Amino acid sequence: MEKELPKNWVEIDLENILDRMTNGANLSQKDVAFVNSYPITRIETIAEETINFERVKYVEASEGQIQKYGLKKGDILFSHINSDKHLGKTAIYQSENVLIHGINLLLFRTSKYYNPYLLNYFLKYYRYTGKFMEVAQRAVNQSSINQKKLNSFIFPLPPLAEQNRIVAKLDSLFAQLENIKTSMAKIPVLLKNFRQQVLTQAVTGKLTEEWKEGKKLEDWRKEKLGDICNLKAGKFVSASDINNENEEGFFPCYGGNGLRGFVNSFTHIGKFSLIGRQGALCGNVHLVEGQFHATEHALVVTPISNINETWLFHKLTSLELINYSKGVAQPGLSVMNLNPILLDVPPIEEQQEIVSRVESLFAKADAIEEKYKNLKVKIETLPQTILHKAFKGELTEQLETDGDARVLLEEIAALKNGEKPKNVIAKKYVQPDEEVLRIVAEPAAVNYNTKVEKTTDWYNERFELWVSQQGLAARGTLDKATLRELFDAMDDEDK
Repeated sequence: MEKELPKNWVEIDLENILDRMTNGANLSQKDVAFVNSYPITRIETIAEETINFERVKYVEASEGQIQKYGLKKGDILFSHINSDKHLGKTAIYQSENVLIHGINLLLFRTSKYYNPYLLNYFLKYYRYTGKFMEVAQRAVNQSSINQKKLNSFIFPLPPLAEQNRIVAKLDSLFAQLENIKTSMAKIPVLLKNFRQQVLTQAVTGKLTEEWKEGKKLEDWRKEKLGDICNLKAGKFVSASDINNENEEGFFPCYGGNGLRGFVNSFTHIGKFSLIGRQGALCGNVHLVEGQFHATEHALVVTPISNINETWLFHKLTSLELINYSKGVAQPGLSVMNLNPILLDVPPIEEQQEIVSRVESLFAKADAIEEKYKNLKVKIETLPQTILHKAFKGELTEQLETDGDARVLLEEIAALKNGEKPKNVIAKKYVQPDEEVLRIVAEPAAVNYNTKVEKTTDWYNERFELWVSQQGLAARGTLDKATLRELFDAMDDEDK
């Protein structure tokens, strides 16, 4: 918790933020819906930090149980018993449908003085920064936090109107972040398709069409795979002889799916393609170079003559050799299956040019992929950075009209002591529609020539201010006539 709070902010513990913190109903559950059944939450329901109705079970519940355990809009579900990775995850309920709160998730229901969406964001911030793990009790494969420890967590308490502006800004920023992630997710697929297209162009000769013009080259010829190279399985090595770490005097050990580890002997020296022989990934092709040990699960491809090793690797990769495998439960490739495969083989000069062009294009793709990975790491840290700024009050403007959160704190204390509140507090927050979010998150600065002329802009400005002061409780689309009636009525009341 930041020691220096923004002006008019105060600190408050979770116990005083909440009207309710409870565990859920322990009811007999079914995997599928049945007549008069209701969905009930499980730990998995909020695994993606949203309420997932595809990951619920079903129960029979009485009206009393629905009243007691039914979730309400704005309720937060908190994972207080889970693996370290998932401990502290939250999701906020925004549906009108009946959903029963099940065991092993805590329910947080905020008072009218604290925006539940803001609390949900701050809970995410604490999880990102490891605060929950600091106080968690550890057990085998899972950790937990009891309600007493949770109640003692300290949060910032801004004025209610400012709370609502912060939420609107956070909603806007996280929506943009999701759009960025969606666009970013396409990049690996695009790069994969690009590399595949390059290989296709390479092995069909289209990549070197212009390069060949004016050159006296031999025509491409058809050859069987077994006629241009030798295929032979590697040598058995015991799993106990394979080290995970490389040591002096050890050599890379390759199986059918790539590097397995390191051993103290080698079977080959040079550059070779290795083809996986067995299993679901049989037909994988790896290009290895230097001194290495190939196991019996890999076929070592040795070119005979006038065959470039790297061109042959690209050619084998393009063939999707798994299609030549035999067997269902345990697919396998044999030399007998592979030797008859017909290949279009260019002259050695063109093979070398193909390799040069493929490597140049792949290098560009690799550079893009590296930038993508670096950007992805930065984007993954953005939520914590954004929430940190919100936590410090640096995300939105502070307005004098917001009031002082000390008043809220006094109201909370009065209610806890059973006293009647002295001040009128804005209505409980209601999630606004996108237009209201836009208005509050990005208010326009407008100058007026007169303070009394009730132009359309005047009504719009009053509406924005009023919505902010009312905690966005008056959500919805209001036409101009309704706005005039509303604010004229408000002026009448003031008089």
